[in-house]
Amino acid sequence: MKKKQSATGLFFSMFLRAIVVILAIVIVCLGVALVRSLIHNKGKDAGTTSTLASQSVTENQVDPLITAAKTEATTETPQPSAADLAAKIVVLNGTSTNGVAGAWKEKLNNAGYTSVEAANYKGNTRKSLIYYKTQGKGAELASYLKDPQTLDNFEASNTDADLSEVDVVIVIGADDDIVSNPPADNPTE
Repeated sequence: MKKKQSATGLFFSMFLRAIVVILAIVIVCLGVALVRSLIHNKGKDAGTTSTLASQSVTENQVDPLITAAKTEATTETPQPSAADLAAKIVVLNGTSTNGVAGAWKEKLNNAGYTSVEAANYKGNTRKSLIYYKTQGKGAELASYLKDPQTLDNFEASNTDADLSEVDVVIVIGADDDIVSNPPADNPTE
């Protein structure tokens, strides 16, 4: 014999069945929308190339998901080339704190740069300044600094340093003062 269900039991039973049917319809609709989207995007690509190679990321393309993951994972300074490591660099102290240029000279020497000199800048600056006297040398040095300003020229009268045969001049501003404000991740740096 069948057991009679109460009105409440019957209501919940029908309610659950209705929810299952509605969810099934939603899933089917989402599947159809996905397939239509893929077909629509494939149609756009068909005008250029329809091979699997055209859908892969080439060396010159940037995958925003990978780039974002790398940015979140690390903020490392790019690796300089051998020519960059041999560039003649003059680091000038543009702060009121003694020893900033010397601390940066040591930091760059520890990073592998072989020809770094430290001197003073006549004046103070908040933002660091960078001047590339020799184009193509030391471009990665800007990544060591917090939002540096690139100079089109540098007046030799602003320092007592010898700027002959210099490839890059960096004026360390208060924003990059690693003596008074050591980086949080490495206080001894």
